[in-house]
Amino acid sequence: MNYYNLEIERGILSTILFDTTTIDEIEAFLESNDFYHPFHQKVYKVMLSLKEQDLPIDEVFIQEQLKTEFDESLFIEIMTTAPLSMLDEYSKKIKELSTKRKLDAILNKKRAELTEKDEVSILNELEQELKNIQNNSIDTFALNDFTNVEDKEIEFLLKDYLPIPKKAVTLLSARGGAGKSWLSLQIALKIINQSNKKVFAWLSEDPLFATKKRAELIKNKILNTNQELSYFAKYFKYLGSETRPFHIVEYNYKQKQINSMFYKLKNTLKDFELIIIDPLIAFYGGDENNNSQAREFMNLLTEWADKEDKAILVIHHNNKSVEGGIRGASAFVDAVRLHYELLSPDKENPLPNGYRTIKIQKDNWGVERIIGKKEIDIQVFPIDSKIKVVEYEAKRNNRKF
Repeated sequence: MNYYNLEIERGILSTILFDTTTIDEIEAFLESNDFYHPFHQKVYKVMLSLKEQDLPIDEVFIQEQLKTEFDESLFIEIMTTAPLSMLDEYSKKIKELSTKRKLDAILNKKRAELTEKDEVSILNELEQELKNIQNNSIDTFALNDFTNVEDKEIEFLLKDYLPIPKKAVTLLSARGGAGKSWLSLQIALKIINQSNKKVFAWLSEDPLFATKKRAELIKNKILNTNQELSYFAKYFKYLGSETRPFHIVEYNYKQKQINSMFYKLKNTLKDFELIIIDPLIAFYGGDENNNSQAREFMNLLTEWADKEDKAILVIHHNNKSVEGGIRGASAFVDAVRLHYELLSPDKENPLPNGYRTIKIQKDNWGVERIIGKKEIDIQVFPIDSKIKVVEYEAKRNNRKF
C-alpha cells in the first residue's frame, strides 16, 4: 500500500503560495520530511526558511534558494493545484501518512533482522523507535489570543420557553414517572412548530406507537396547533423500544472502545439540529459510578455537538433520595454546562393537573437570566381538567423562586 497523497501535498504548498499567512497554521507540527515527494520536501523547507528570514514566499525567492534543484514543471503543477480550505486538516492527513511510512519502514527493517538479532534486542530497539515516532507525530497546541478569537453569541433553541444551547449537551433529569419522555417529546415538537428544524429522538423505553399517540396529544392539547401530525413527521424522526440501543463506549479489561455504530449514527444524523437520547444509561457501556469513564462518554457527546453544531439533550434518571442528585457518577453533571431537573409534584404548592416544575440545577450559559427565574412551571401532561387560570396564576405568583 502507498502511504502518500501527492495531490494533497501539492494542495498544501499551493495554499501557502496563495496566502503565505497560512503557513503559520501548520509550521509547528508539519516538517519537510513529512512530504513524500522529494521536490515537495525541498519547496516546503525553503518556505519555512523564507518565513524565518521574513522574505516573500513566492516563485522568485523559492527558485533563487533551490537554484539547480528547482524543477519548473513540478512547480507549475503546484501552482495550478487549487488551494485547500481546511489546511490544518489536510496537513494532519499528510502527517498521518508520513507516520505510517515510518512505521512501515521500521517493521520491514525489524523483520529483516529477525534472523540476525535476538528477540530482546529487537523488542528494545523497536520500543524506542516507536516512541520516537509517537513523539514526532503528536500535534502541538494551537494557542489563541484575544485578537484571533471571533466574537459570538450563544445560540439557543426554544429561547423563549426552555432554552437548549446549540453546540452543547444539556442534561434533563428526573425521578421515574415524572414525565421526562413527555417533556422531551414536547420540546422536539415545539422546536419544529417554531422553526422547522430537524429533530431526532431515540426514546428507547417507549414503543413507537406510544410516542406517536403522545405526539398527537401534545399537538392538540398543549401546542394547540392545527398542523397535522404529518407536518411534524417531515422534521421529526425517532426510534423506540423496538430498536435495541447500543453502548456508545464499552470497556473491556479497562480498555476503552468506541462502538462503530456511533459513527454510523453520527453520519445518519448529520442534518439534524437537535438530538434527544433517552435515557443516558441505555447508551453508556461503562461502570455507572466511574467518574473517569462517565466523563469520557459525555465528552464524546460534547465533541459531537460542538464540531457539528448540534444541540444534544440527554435524559437521565435521578437519585431517588436527593433532589438534584443524578443516578451514578457525578461526572455526568460535571461534563455538561446546563442541567435541568424535572421535579415531582409538590404537595405543599400544588400545580394544575399536568403541570410540573423545572428547576435549573446547573447553569453556565446564563439561562436563569434569560427566563428570569431558577424555576419555571410547564404543562408536561396533556390533561383536560385544570384548575382555573386565575387560581393557578395566584398560586404560581406565591411560589418561592
